[in-house]
Amino acid sequence: MSRKNKQLLACVATLTRQRPKMLEALLRSWSSLMIPEKVKVTFLVVENDTEERSKDLIETLRPAFKNCDLVYALETEPGIPFARNRAATESIEIGSDLLLFVDDDEEVPRDWLQKIIQGYRNSEAKLIGAPLRARRPKEHLTFLQKLMFTNLKSRYRKKERRASRRASLEGTTGVTIVTNNWLAETSLFSEHNIWFDESMRHTGGTDSKFYAEVTAKRISTAWVQGAHVYETIPPERLSFLYQYGRARDQSNTNFRRKNNGTVRLNLIVLTSILIKLIAVIGLILTLPITAGRTLMTLARALGWIAGRIGAIAGSRSTLYSSTTGN
Repeated sequence: MSRKNKQLLACVATLTRQRPKMLEALLRSWSSLMIPEKVKVTFLVVENDTEERSKDLIETLRPAFKNCDLVYALETEPGIPFARNRAATESIEIGSDLLLFVDDDEEVPRDWLQKIIQGYRNSEAKLIGAPLRARRPKEHLTFLQKLMFTNLKSRYRKKERRASRRASLEGTTGVTIVTNNWLAETSLFSEHNIWFDESMRHTGGTDSKFYAEVTAKRISTAWVQGAHVYETIPPERLSFLYQYGRARDQSNTNFRRKNNGTVRLNLIVLTSILIKLIAVIGLILTLPITAGRTLMTLARALGWIAGRIGAIAGSRSTLYSSTTGN
Protein backbone atom coordinates (compact mmCIF):
# COMPACT_ATOMS: atom_id res chain seq x y z
CA MET A 1 0.00 0.00 0.00
CA SER A 2 1.42 3.40 -0.95
CA ARG A 3 2.07 6.11 1.60
CA LYS A 4 -0.56 8.28 -0.05
CA ASN A 5 -3.33 5.75 0.57
CA LYS A 6 -2.08 4.22 3.81
CA GLN A 7 -4.16 4.69 6.94
CA LEU A 8 -1.62 6.45 9.15
CA LEU A 9 -1.69 6.66 12.91
CA ALA A 10 0.43 9.64 13.91
CA CYS A 11 1.47 10.33 17.50
CA VAL A 12 2.50 13.89 18.32
CA ALA A 13 4.58 14.15 21.50
CA THR A 14 6.18 16.83 23.63
CA LEU A 15 8.50 16.91 26.62
CA THR A 16 7.53 19.12 29.53
CA ARG A 17 9.01 19.95 32.91
CA GLN A 18 7.05 22.51 34.92
CA ARG A 19 6.27 24.99 32.12
CA PRO A 20 2.46 25.16 32.30
CA LYS A 21 1.88 28.40 30.39
CA MET A 22 3.99 27.27 27.46
CA LEU A 23 2.44 23.81 27.52
CA GLU A 24 -1.06 25.31 27.49
CA ALA A 25 -0.20 27.43 24.45
CA LEU A 26 1.10 24.33 22.64
CA LEU A 27 -1.97 22.27 23.51
CA ARG A 28 -4.33 24.97 22.29
CA SER A 29 -2.43 25.16 18.99
CA TRP A 30 -2.67 21.35 18.71
CA SER A 31 -6.43 21.48 19.24
CA SER A 32 -6.79 23.84 16.25
CA LEU A 33 -4.79 21.71 13.81
CA MET A 34 -6.26 20.66 10.50
CA ILE A 35 -6.03 16.87 10.40
CA PRO A 36 -4.93 15.36 7.05
CA GLU A 37 -7.11 12.81 5.31
CA LYS A 38 -6.60 9.16 6.29
CA VAL A 39 -4.67 10.14 9.41
CA LYS A 40 -5.69 9.32 12.96
CA VAL A 41 -3.85 11.41 15.54
CA THR A 42 -3.11 10.72 19.17
CA PHE A 43 -1.65 13.73 20.97
CA LEU A 44 0.74 12.64 23.70
CA VAL A 45 2.33 14.68 26.48
CA VAL A 46 5.29 13.06 28.24
CA GLU A 47 6.12 14.81 31.49
CA ASN A 48 9.66 14.28 32.75
CA ASP A 49 9.35 14.85 36.49
CA THR A 50 9.00 13.06 39.81
CA GLU A 51 5.25 13.70 40.06
CA GLU A 52 2.27 14.62 37.93
CA ARG A 53 2.33 18.40 37.63
CA SER A 54 0.64 18.90 34.24
CA LYS A 55 -2.07 16.25 34.29
CA ASP A 56 -4.76 18.62 35.62
CA LEU A 57 -4.06 21.07 32.80
CA ILE A 58 -4.36 18.27 30.26
CA GLU A 59 -7.65 17.10 31.73
CA THR A 60 -8.97 20.68 31.61
CA LEU A 61 -8.09 21.06 27.92
CA ARG A 62 -9.12 17.56 26.84
CA PRO A 63 -12.64 18.67 25.67
CA ALA A 64 -10.99 20.90 23.04
CA PHE A 65 -9.70 17.76 21.28
CA LYS A 66 -13.01 16.70 19.75
CA ASN A 67 -11.86 14.25 17.07
CA CYS A 68 -8.50 13.17 18.50
CA ASP A 69 -7.18 11.58 21.67
CA LEU A 70 -5.10 13.57 24.15
CA VAL A 71 -3.14 11.27 26.46
CA TYR A 72 -0.58 11.75 29.20
CA ALA A 73 2.43 9.80 30.44
CA LEU A 74 4.76 10.48 33.36
CA GLU A 75 8.44 9.56 32.95
CA THR A 76 10.06 9.76 36.38
CA GLU A 77 13.58 8.90 35.24
CA PRO A 78 15.24 12.32 34.87
CA GLY A 79 16.79 13.20 31.55
CA ILE A 80 15.49 14.21 28.15
CA PRO A 81 16.49 10.99 26.32
CA PHE A 82 14.41 8.96 28.81
CA ALA A 83 11.37 11.12 28.06
CA ARG A 84 11.90 10.85 24.30
CA ASN A 85 12.30 7.08 24.47
CA ARG A 86 9.19 6.86 26.63
CA ALA A 87 7.29 8.75 23.92
CA ALA A 88 8.55 6.27 21.34
CA THR A 89 7.56 3.30 23.52
CA GLU A 90 4.09 4.74 24.13
CA SER A 91 3.67 5.35 20.39
CA ILE A 92 4.64 1.79 19.50
CA GLU A 93 2.29 0.37 22.14
CA ILE A 94 -0.72 2.24 20.74
CA GLY A 95 0.17 1.14 17.21
CA SER A 96 1.46 4.40 15.73
CA ASP A 97 3.13 4.32 12.34
CA LEU A 98 4.61 7.77 12.90
CA LEU A 99 5.96 9.74 15.84
CA LEU A 100 6.20 13.53 15.68
CA PHE A 101 8.04 15.66 18.20
CA VAL A 102 7.67 19.32 19.05
CA ASP A 103 8.91 20.98 22.23
CA ASP A 104 6.68 22.31 24.99
CA ASP A 105 7.83 25.89 24.39
CA GLU A 106 6.54 25.85 20.82
CA GLU A 107 3.27 26.43 18.99
CA VAL A 108 2.19 24.97 15.65
CA PRO A 109 0.27 26.71 12.82
CA ARG A 110 -3.07 25.18 11.82
CA ASP A 111 -1.61 23.70 8.61
CA TRP A 112 1.61 22.33 10.17
CA LEU A 113 0.49 18.71 10.40
CA GLN A 114 -0.95 18.73 6.89
CA LYS A 115 2.29 20.06 5.45
CA ILE A 116 4.64 17.69 7.24
CA ILE A 117 2.45 14.65 6.45
CA GLN A 118 2.29 15.73 2.81
CA GLY A 119 6.10 15.95 2.80
CA TYR A 120 6.30 12.47 4.27
CA ARG A 121 3.95 11.06 1.65
CA ASN A 122 5.87 12.72 -1.18
CA SER A 123 9.23 11.33 -0.04
CA GLU A 124 10.82 7.99 0.71
CA ALA A 125 12.19 9.23 4.04
CA LYS A 126 11.76 7.55 7.41
CA LEU A 127 13.01 10.64 9.30
CA ILE A 128 11.90 14.18 8.45
CA GLY A 129 12.75 17.63 9.80
CA ALA A 130 11.28 21.09 9.28
CA PRO A 131 12.10 24.71 10.24
CA LEU A 132 11.89 26.46 13.59
CA ARG A 133 11.13 30.17 13.91
CA ALA A 134 11.50 32.44 16.94
CA ARG A 135 8.53 34.21 18.53
CA ARG A 136 8.96 37.17 20.86
CA PRO A 137 7.68 36.68 24.42
CA LYS A 138 4.77 38.78 25.66
CA GLU A 139 6.67 39.97 28.75
CA HIS A 140 8.38 43.36 28.86
CA LEU A 141 11.95 43.14 27.57
CA THR A 142 14.95 45.25 28.43
CA PHE A 143 16.97 46.90 25.67
CA LEU A 144 19.56 44.12 25.75
CA GLN A 145 16.87 41.43 25.70
CA LYS A 146 15.26 43.06 22.66
CA LEU A 147 18.65 43.18 20.98
CA MET A 148 19.33 39.53 21.79
CA PHE A 149 15.91 38.50 20.48
CA THR A 150 16.64 40.29 17.19
CA ASN A 151 19.93 38.39 17.02
CA LEU A 152 18.22 35.09 17.81
CA LYS A 153 15.42 35.59 15.28
CA SER A 154 18.00 36.43 12.62
CA ARG A 155 19.99 33.30 13.48
CA TYR A 156 16.92 31.09 13.13
CA ARG A 157 16.10 32.64 9.77
CA LYS A 158 19.65 32.07 8.52
CA LYS A 159 19.49 28.43 9.58
CA GLU A 160 16.15 28.07 7.80
CA ARG A 161 17.50 29.61 4.59
CA ARG A 162 20.62 27.41 4.74
CA ALA A 163 18.48 24.31 5.23
CA SER A 164 16.26 25.27 2.29
CA ARG A 165 19.37 25.41 0.06
CA ARG A 166 20.91 22.16 1.27
CA ALA A 167 17.96 19.91 2.13
CA SER A 168 14.74 18.81 0.45
CA LEU A 169 12.43 15.83 0.13
CA GLU A 170 15.35 14.10 -1.60
CA GLY A 171 17.78 14.28 1.33
CA THR A 172 19.32 16.38 4.11
CA THR A 173 23.04 16.56 3.38
CA GLY A 174 24.57 19.30 5.54
CA VAL A 175 21.49 19.64 7.80
CA THR A 176 20.90 17.90 11.14
CA ILE A 177 17.32 16.93 11.98
CA VAL A 178 16.54 17.69 15.63
CA THR A 179 13.44 17.12 17.72
CA ASN A 180 12.05 20.66 17.83
CA ASN A 181 10.18 19.81 14.59
CA TRP A 182 10.58 16.13 13.81
CA LEU A 183 8.76 13.20 12.22
CA ALA A 184 9.91 9.60 12.24
CA GLU A 185 8.51 6.22 11.40
CA THR A 186 8.26 4.21 14.62
CA SER A 187 10.04 1.42 12.74
CA LEU A 188 13.28 3.30 13.41
CA PHE A 189 12.86 2.21 17.04
CA SER A 190 11.07 -1.11 16.71
CA GLU A 191 12.89 -2.53 13.67
CA HIS A 192 16.16 -0.62 13.29
CA ASN A 193 16.72 -0.42 17.06
CA ILE A 194 17.76 3.24 17.03
CA TRP A 195 16.97 4.99 20.33
CA PHE A 196 17.98 8.20 22.09
CA ASP A 197 21.19 7.63 24.04
CA GLU A 198 20.23 7.51 27.72
CA SER A 199 23.85 7.80 28.85
CA MET A 200 23.60 11.46 27.70
CA ARG A 201 21.09 12.19 30.45
CA HIS A 202 21.59 15.95 30.80
CA THR A 203 24.09 16.84 28.07
CA GLY A 204 21.75 17.46 25.16
CA GLY A 205 22.67 16.35 21.66
CA THR A 206 20.86 13.01 21.75
CA ASP A 207 18.70 14.01 18.76
CA SER A 208 21.85 14.87 16.77
CA LYS A 209 23.29 11.48 17.66
CA PHE A 210 20.00 9.81 16.70
CA TYR A 211 20.17 11.53 13.30
CA ALA A 212 23.80 10.45 12.85
CA GLU A 213 22.85 6.83 13.54
CA VAL A 214 19.97 7.01 11.06
CA THR A 215 22.19 8.34 8.28
CA ALA A 216 24.98 5.88 9.15
CA LYS A 217 22.51 3.09 8.33
CA ARG A 218 21.75 4.82 5.01
CA ILE A 219 18.12 5.37 5.97
CA SER A 220 16.47 8.08 3.90
CA THR A 221 15.84 11.50 5.46
CA ALA A 222 14.02 14.57 4.17
CA TRP A 223 13.28 18.23 4.90
CA VAL A 224 9.85 19.89 4.58
CA GLN A 225 10.48 23.60 4.10
CA GLY A 226 6.96 24.90 4.67
CA ALA A 227 6.09 22.99 7.84
CA HIS A 228 7.56 25.46 10.32
CA VAL A 229 6.77 25.77 14.04
CA TYR A 230 7.24 28.74 16.40
CA GLU A 231 9.33 28.78 19.58
CA THR A 232 8.48 31.38 22.20
CA ILE A 233 11.74 32.58 23.74
CA PRO A 234 11.50 33.19 27.52
CA PRO A 235 13.09 36.51 28.62
CA GLU A 236 15.65 34.69 30.80
CA ARG A 237 17.10 33.06 27.68
CA LEU A 238 17.62 36.44 26.05
CA SER A 239 20.87 37.16 27.86
CA PHE A 240 24.48 37.05 26.76
CA LEU A 241 25.38 34.61 29.56
CA TYR A 242 22.59 32.17 28.73
CA GLN A 243 23.46 32.07 25.03
CA TYR A 244 27.14 31.72 25.89
CA GLY A 245 26.39 28.83 28.27
CA ARG A 246 24.12 27.09 25.76
CA ALA A 247 26.77 27.33 23.03
CA ARG A 248 29.45 26.10 25.47
CA ASP A 249 27.46 23.00 26.40
CA GLN A 250 26.52 22.24 22.79
CA SER A 251 30.15 22.62 21.72
CA ASN A 252 31.29 20.32 24.52
CA THR A 253 28.73 17.61 23.66
CA ASN A 254 29.27 17.75 19.89
CA PHE A 255 33.05 17.65 20.27
CA ARG A 256 32.84 14.60 22.53
CA ARG A 257 30.37 12.82 20.25
CA LYS A 258 32.44 13.37 17.10
CA ASN A 259 35.53 12.06 18.88
CA ASN A 260 33.72 9.07 20.45
CA GLY A 261 34.25 10.53 23.92
CA THR A 262 38.04 10.60 23.63
CA VAL A 263 39.14 14.23 23.47
CA ARG A 264 42.79 15.22 23.27
CA LEU A 265 44.59 18.44 22.47
CA ASN A 266 46.39 18.22 19.15
CA LEU A 267 47.60 20.63 16.50
CA ILE A 268 44.32 20.58 14.56
CA VAL A 269 42.22 21.28 17.66
CA LEU A 270 44.62 23.98 18.88
CA THR A 271 44.60 25.68 15.47
CA SER A 272 40.80 25.68 15.30
CA ILE A 273 40.59 27.25 18.77
CA LEU A 274 43.12 29.93 17.85
CA ILE A 275 41.24 30.75 14.63
CA LYS A 276 37.99 31.05 16.58
CA LEU A 277 39.75 33.27 19.14
CA ILE A 278 40.90 35.61 16.37
CA ALA A 279 37.30 35.73 15.13
CA VAL A 280 36.16 36.64 18.66
CA ILE A 281 38.58 39.56 18.78
CA GLY A 282 37.23 40.75 15.44
CA LEU A 283 33.66 40.48 16.68
CA ILE A 284 34.46 42.51 19.79
CA LEU A 285 36.12 45.25 17.75
CA THR A 286 33.27 45.46 15.23
CA LEU A 287 30.41 45.21 17.73
CA PRO A 288 29.82 49.01 17.78
CA ILE A 289 29.85 49.09 13.98
CA THR A 290 27.21 46.34 13.71
CA ALA A 291 25.04 48.09 16.33
CA GLY A 292 24.90 44.89 18.35
CA ARG A 293 23.68 42.66 15.49
CA THR A 294 26.63 40.32 16.10
CA LEU A 295 26.12 40.06 19.87
CA MET A 296 24.82 36.49 19.71
CA THR A 297 27.56 35.48 17.29
CA LEU A 298 30.07 36.72 19.86
CA ALA A 299 28.36 34.85 22.71
CA ARG A 300 28.25 31.62 20.72
CA ALA A 301 31.85 31.94 19.53
CA LEU A 302 33.06 32.36 23.11
CA GLY A 303 30.88 29.42 24.12
CA TRP A 304 32.33 27.31 21.32
CA ILE A 305 35.86 27.96 22.59
CA ALA A 306 34.92 27.28 26.21
CA GLY A 307 33.16 24.06 25.23
CA ARG A 308 36.19 22.75 23.36
CA ILE A 309 38.56 23.66 26.18
CA GLY A 310 36.21 22.17 28.76
CA ALA A 311 35.97 18.90 26.85
CA ILE A 312 39.76 18.68 26.69
CA ALA A 313 39.92 19.36 30.44
CA GLY A 314 37.38 16.58 31.10
CA SER A 315 34.21 18.53 31.87
CA ARG A 316 30.81 17.51 30.52
CA SER A 317 27.72 19.47 29.48
CA THR A 318 24.83 19.90 31.91
CA LEU A 319 22.61 21.67 29.38
CA TYR A 320 19.37 19.96 30.44
CA SER A 321 19.97 19.60 34.16
CA SER A 322 17.59 22.55 34.68
CA THR A 323 14.93 24.34 32.66
CA THR A 324 13.88 27.92 32.04
CA GLY A 325 10.61 29.50 31.04
CA ASN A 326 7.06 28.97 32.16
